[in-house]
Amino acid sequence: MEVFATFDVYNSTGQRVAEGHKASFCLEDNQCLPGVKPRYACANYGDQGISVNCSDIYKYTVDCQWVDISDLDPGKYTLKVAVNPEFKIPEMSFENNAAVCDFFYTETYGTVTNCVVQRP
Repeated sequence: MEVFATFDVYNSTGQRVAEGHKASFCLEDNQCLPGVKPRYACANYGDQGISVNCSDIYKYTVDCQWVDISDLDPGKYTLKVAVNPEFKIPEMSFENNAAVCDFFYTETYGTVTNCVVQRP
């Protein structure tokens, strides 16, 4: 999938001022809650998917896992993170696939607060 997740930063007028995306070549259960057995694994061309109470984690050590905000002026923004934004993966509901948050950025740090879950 060319677009598994999107990461967008908007200014106060709703204009997108920074963006990023996550591509995916395999979805698998690589971290599950205690007592939940992983079902999906990509090894040896196995079935793809993410089970209930499991997740497919991409750590910060994987390249391109960020949004470049180096050209942004310090200030207040909105961050929107959406998973499966093109609805290509079947789900029971898409109503919790996006989070919209306040993003406060200074020259030395950023803070994300007040997130609301919604449809992409």
